[in-house]
Amino acid sequence: MTVVTPKFGMSASTSRREDMAFIKGAGEAGTIGSTPAALDAVTDALCRPYGIRHIDMPATPARIWAAIKEAKGA
Repeated sequence: MTVVTPKFGMSASTSRREDMAFIKGAGEAGTIGSTPAALDAVTDALCRPYGIRHIDMPATPARIWAAIKEAKGA
């Protein structure tokens, strides 16, 4: 099986002609989907054994343990 990967380029330029305000994004757009995906994975892992269907952000270890204790009734 042949795997085809896209080619990426890098530029050291700090301004572009198209961007007259000289404003650059920080690159959040490419990673914005990872936050809900990670929280969904945590919730999915806790749903079957404990019945936990929601955890507020940020999903800190303390919040996860508190949700497990509450689900167990301890």
